[in-house]
Amino acid sequence: MDFSEQLAHFIARVGTRRIPALIIPGSRQADTAALLIAALQPERVAFLLTPETTDFPAQVAAKLGRQPDARWLCKTARYTDINQVYRELRVVIEAWSDLEREQILVDLTGGTKPMTVGLAKAAYVLGLGTVYIESDYEQNRVIPGSQRLIEPSDPYEVFGDLEAGEARRFFNAHDYVIAERIYSDLARRVPADDGTFYACMAQLARAYTQWESFNIAAAVQTMADLLAHPLPARLAPYQSTLHDHYQALISLDATIKAMSNQQQALTTLANRQAILPLLGSLYANALRRETQHRYDTAALLRYRCLELMSQHRLATRGVWVEKPDLDQLKAQIPDLDSSYREVERSLGFRERGLQPNRDGQYNPITLLNGYMLLTALNDPLIQTIMLTDIRQRVNVRNKSILAHGFRQITEAEYRDFARVVEQLLDQFFAIAQEQRSAWEERYRFIELPS
Repeated sequence: MDFSEQLAHFIARVGTRRIPALIIPGSRQADTAALLIAALQPERVAFLLTPETTDFPAQVAAKLGRQPDARWLCKTARYTDINQVYRELRVVIEAWSDLEREQILVDLTGGTKPMTVGLAKAAYVLGLGTVYIESDYEQNRVIPGSQRLIEPSDPYEVFGDLEAGEARRFFNAHDYVIAERIYSDLARRVPADDGTFYACMAQLARAYTQWESFNIAAAVQTMADLLAHPLPARLAPYQSTLHDHYQALISLDATIKAMSNQQQALTTLANRQAILPLLGSLYANALRRETQHRYDTAALLRYRCLELMSQHRLATRGVWVEKPDLDQLKAQIPDLDSSYREVERSLGFRERGLQPNRDGQYNPITLLNGYMLLTALNDPLIQTIMLTDIRQRVNVRNKSILAHGFRQITEAEYRDFARVVEQLLDQFFAIAQEQRSAWEERYRFIELPS
């Protein structure tokens, strides 16, 4: 049987299967390479050649009755070292960087053993497709016309559950970036039903990453995309929670946008319902960093919770901490300045009172100054805690490397700081006559069962 007949049989078996790109190792098997090129009709072809097989593309072209294509990419090297296979393959991948990895197939039929092993391992890591030609043999010779295309099954079809377990562990450990990467890979490589679940988990991990980094507009869109279609059965128990997350993100996005408008900032800050999504996001984020023993980051987030509560209470009295106008407040409460001086004395500070600067303006109100002012105002938020506790914990936190210092916060120091924040949160919700546990639950990210 001549080659044209073999090719006709092979094309009939392959059918309409087409591919964008094919990488072929140089060998003495010009027939198989020619069969693949003719049947799969790749738009791009690359040959990994050895010094002994530099004429291989010409042999393949001759089988096809034409001249070698000038667009064929040919790389020549000695492949006794598998790392050299990886290096040459990398050059090809970079040259075809506009293609998705799964659009590139690697031929595992021929080539030296290091080439075959290296290409197979690289294809697994990079997510490339693989093919080879299987033939029947008689007396150690290929039976002409028996060649057929084989696409090896992805190991993920068997081992995907192991990778899924790893993704779940990263997800539950709040490492959503790595979880998304693994889930995305799983979604691309495993059967349809599980693949849908993994695709949804990749989206959720991405939304959580965006939420934690306060890229809220992006998180809203990602969560909307996730909820635009029915959730797979394994995520159905979390449907209500995820819808609550979505609504919380929408509210948070609206709050952040309103706070960027100077005319709306004070009104928004005074609106407890408007700041609860921000407070909840900060607090839940702090708890996740705490479980990872990242105490400096957790303290930073708790510090912001502490600050936001005081900013809100001051805003309810018409004070915007960034550009405070205390004259009106002092007019309403004539002894406010003397009360504030008394607070300064109790802390051992120099008595300055509530006086404007040389420009006749009041300086922005810091966290500690805000709580000092709330103390002078007899605000209920500060009634259950000593101002000295806030001062001491804030001073420790300010020595953190994420604040103004050069050392890490110890776990004991963090626990003391957290205790102060917890007391103020309890009082914050007592004033609002709202259930704190329901608020916390709304901002707690889901955890997958083992």
